[in-house]
Amino acid sequence: MEKKLLKKRTPRRRVILWTFIGFVTLLAIFPFALDFYLQKKLPDLINEKTPYKVVLKDFNLSLLKGNLTVNNLEITTKNLKDQHITQINGKIKNLNITDVSIWKAVFSKTYHADQFTLTDSDIKIKLAALKKDQKPSNKKIDLHINNIALHNVNADVENGLGKTVFKGQRINVNLKDIKQSANRNKIPIAFSEFKIDAENVQIGVNEFYEINAKKIDAANKTLQLVQFHLKPIQAVTQYNSKNVFDFSTQNLSAKDFNISQDSLIVSDITFTQPDLKVYSTGKNTLDKSNNSKEIDLKIGLKNITFQKGKINVFQADKEKTASVENFNFKMSDIVFDKNTVKEKIPFRFTKHDIEAENIYFKADQLQAVKIKSIASRNANITIDGFQVLALGKSSTKDVFSVSTDQIKILNNKSRYIGQKLDIKLDGIEVNNPSVQITSATKNKKKNQKATTPPPFTAHIGFIRINNGKVSQKKQNVEKLAVGKIDLKVDKIFSNTELFKKDIPFKTEKNYVDAKNIRLDAGKYYYLKVAEIKSTGKNTDISEFNYLPKYSRAGFSKVIAKESDLYTIKVKKINIKDHNTQLGKNSSIDLSKISIDGLHCNIYHDLAPPDDIAVRYLFSKKLRDVKIPLFIKEISIKNSDLEYEEDAEKSNIPGKLTFNNFQALITNVNNAKIKGRPTVINTDASFDFYGKAETKVNWKFDVKDLADKFTIKGDVQKLSADNVNLFVRPYLNITLDGNIDYLKFDYYGSQDGIAGKFYFKYNDMYVNFLNKKGKERKFLNTIANWFVKNESKGEPGHVVIDKKREPERSFFSMLWQGIMEGLKKYLI
Repeated sequence: MEKKLLKKRTPRRRVILWTFIGFVTLLAIFPFALDFYLQKKLPDLINEKTPYKVVLKDFNLSLLKGNLTVNNLEITTKNLKDQHITQINGKIKNLNITDVSIWKAVFSKTYHADQFTLTDSDIKIKLAALKKDQKPSNKKIDLHINNIALHNVNADVENGLGKTVFKGQRINVNLKDIKQSANRNKIPIAFSEFKIDAENVQIGVNEFYEINAKKIDAANKTLQLVQFHLKPIQAVTQYNSKNVFDFSTQNLSAKDFNISQDSLIVSDITFTQPDLKVYSTGKNTLDKSNNSKEIDLKIGLKNITFQKGKINVFQADKEKTASVENFNFKMSDIVFDKNTVKEKIPFRFTKHDIEAENIYFKADQLQAVKIKSIASRNANITIDGFQVLALGKSSTKDVFSVSTDQIKILNNKSRYIGQKLDIKLDGIEVNNPSVQITSATKNKKKNQKATTPPPFTAHIGFIRINNGKVSQKKQNVEKLAVGKIDLKVDKIFSNTELFKKDIPFKTEKNYVDAKNIRLDAGKYYYLKVAEIKSTGKNTDISEFNYLPKYSRAGFSKVIAKESDLYTIKVKKINIKDHNTQLGKNSSIDLSKISIDGLHCNIYHDLAPPDDIAVRYLFSKKLRDVKIPLFIKEISIKNSDLEYEEDAEKSNIPGKLTFNNFQALITNVNNAKIKGRPTVINTDASFDFYGKAETKVNWKFDVKDLADKFTIKGDVQKLSADNVNLFVRPYLNITLDGNIDYLKFDYYGSQDGIAGKFYFKYNDMYVNFLNKKGKERKFLNTIANWFVKNESKGEPGHVVIDKKREPERSFFSMLWQGIMEGLKKYLI
């Protein structure tokens, strides 16, 4: 029974065994059979099952080895009007792919190969356009080829919209050991060896830019591009950026070109005749939804050179606002990495040379800058023919016209430290500058907010201006002119905090020498100064002239009320500063003012209507000065003062003269600097009318709100003829006789003047005159019966008390006090 069962099982085992052997055999021969089948049927399958028609002479496919060789292939797209399939048309003489994983390509959509070779081919591809409502796929294709070789290939690839992706002729490429990176912050492709040459290349960078090159030649770590052009391909308004760039160069060459996934290292890059055009889009805010990630690569350039370049900048309305011609630039040791990109200048360098000509920059509708040439040799910069051009006039804004022969910036070591600008210069020198200012005709708006500068510090060794000129005009009337100015400021320091203050910098030493100065000093006067020299602490002024614009008659016609007309001339003025502060908490704190050779003429015409406004005394006027003031000493010497009054019905003007005037004034102040004396003391001496020796002491306390003062005077040997120069026009009398002395010891306040008056004279007679200036003999005889014609012995004194007229000045009140004393002695 058992033997029968064994006999039945044996055929079943054989069946299973032979079936297994057959299956294995089938698996073993399947690739070969599939190879054989594809060798015969692949062109037919492609023609029947795909949108393409192929004609090929022969091809060899090995599924096991993953090798594919195709010779003399022609491919065309059947339906050229179907835009939703990729259009492929072209001829391929030879295509060779080795070690490609076909099974992974079929089942895993993974395309890996060791070698891709294409020879003598002409291919045109247009990628499939998206269907309606179809969204673009973000899925990446897993494609990697270790080595690529192209020989004499013409290619034309377009996207679905017909825009160029890549186009080139006579392309020859040899890339070995290709490495790819999925990290967008690194270089996406690198290789150990490369050789590329091609002609008439066009690359679509993205939807906004494309690259053109007439010829590309890269081999043995060198790169050369002929007629390279980075070109915008859309209207300027379509760009989500503030500026659009158009860059071209006749030749771009690079030496010792090394590229990896982490770095790009180049020894020398040279751009020949580069041409950069920048177009403003007029956009102030941008879409920031696509924020760039941190960069993680290093770019190192030993030397970069631009030869004979030019730059043009255009606004949104295509108006040119900046340009540079014949631009030559060289920079060394450039490093760009993830650390430098965080700084304001996203790269570091050690040396640079810059040359440029015919630079133009339009700042706004009123101002532009023009430079003949600029040259930078490492740390030194030379600017020739610098100009600021006035393009128009404005009623609300000052407009400048500036020209200089040369500007030098010495040993510039400025750089960014993080986000902070560190300015370091040995000095700035400006030669022969000329500045013309056309002032606004209306008041400027003051509600504009001050701009805050970016973080910075500045250390400048010196600023020197040589042989400068300054002029200012308003409505074609000259307001200021400086014929020659030389200036030097040493050790200038500033930073972000100082910049917020009224004086945004500090200095150690200052020197200015200005000559031939003319200043419009208001409606009625102008100022002329021959020279001003100042070191900050010491200032010398030569030939200071404060002059009227009108003659005496002309002045009387243009004033609405009585007013003094001043003519002031000073040979020399010296000012010694103690601790003057300028800015928000300004104060004038001087050690001494020395005035030598002052000539002052004051003319007063009584013909215009009286000025009935209240005249305040000097103590009140000083208290009203807002800026804190203290001058320890003012000295006046070798000077002359004149005061003339012209009465409407007088025959000759009245005149007071003070010759050989000397004065020492101490503690001039306005009681606003704590701890300083507030009593002003004046000691003066002069020759009254050139002959009478006179001494005066005047004293008052500025902080005294009652404006109290004391004044003492002593006039010796006063001539009656001199007194007549002033008495005759107003009292219509003359005096004959001799005056030994006149003294007064007065005190007073804003209410009036009072005190003692002393007068010694002899043979004194009073002569009354008629309107024509002739003596009235009868009246004279009667009047002189009552006049005391002689003071015998040492006189005593008379006491005067004269109430002040509020509309009269201090000196008018003093003169009235003297006249009051004379009346009491003579009548």
